[in-house]
Amino acid sequence: MLRISNGQTIASYQVEAFLGRGAFTQVFLVSDAQGNHWAMKLGDDSGGGKNLPRFGEVTVTRDPRAVSPDETPAEAMFIDSKDGATAEILDAAEVDELLREEARLLQLADGLGTPILKEVFEINGRPALVMQHITGLTLRERIRSMEGVKLTWMSEVCKIVLALQSKGWECHGDLKPENILISDDGAVYIIDPVAKSTRKDRIVTTPWYNPFLLWSSKGDSQAVAIMLYELLIGGLPFDSVPWRFAGTDLSIQDADEIEVSRSMFLSYPPMRGINVLTPRHIESIFHRAMCDENYGLADLSAELEEFLIKHQ
Repeated sequence: MLRISNGQTIASYQVEAFLGRGAFTQVFLVSDAQGNHWAMKLGDDSGGGKNLPRFGEVTVTRDPRAVSPDETPAEAMFIDSKDGATAEILDAAEVDELLREEARLLQLADGLGTPILKEVFEINGRPALVMQHITGLTLRERIRSMEGVKLTWMSEVCKIVLALQSKGWECHGDLKPENILISDDGAVYIIDPVAKSTRKDRIVTTPWYNPFLLWSSKGDSQAVAIMLYELLIGGLPFDSVPWRFAGTDLSIQDADEIEVSRSMFLSYPPMRGINVLTPRHIESIFHRAMCDENYGLADLSAELEEFLIKHQ
């Protein structure tokens, strides 16, 4: 495991504090020679969500050794075209590839709803990303603290991802509450984008929010829909993820078995069956995002914006 201590010097930066970790990386608050604060992201020697230690109970503690059990770290899903997906571990070289690709995406974004990338440098042949430090809380932290969440944040996430398509992004790839940051002044940022894998048999994502393992704008739309479900219901719609046939070659599978499996998987608890105050419009948005292959992020964004305008 990566071991960094407060006060340690890395290149021209001094480590001030640990900020957080995911399945493959850790982030530290650092300062430069002028006293400016930045976030530095470094890769672990290996990583994968299934092997990431959890604390015994939900906590606000940020510790490099473990994460709170309500967090949903990403997984490296290796996909067999016939037998389906299995969560595996990435080695250091594969983690470094993720970081370099994230840096490329942040450079393309140029601060449009994302942290501004300051620089990328090498430490013992491994990349370190230095980016804008944004003070605030993730959507996961907002949910955990029950401070109150806003559906307008989901609308902003949609707008940011759609705008980034004009800058060369196809999708974010791993939208979830941990990767949405609400700054102290109320601005919405998306963090930790995932580029398309260089391997056809692998996707790095969080299956709880991307159960069909889609690296696409459609995958982003389903992630937003699942977050809407979670915000209004207080839980996730699926008991087990990913879908059994996610990522497989459907042409070599039994068509009837696929149809039955998909129908059973999408038999999620209806939103209004759990929370009768759920707006029917939001329930419809979730259903269409999950069940209509032609309903994309732009459609979801437009419908959500329409709902918010009517109920502002």
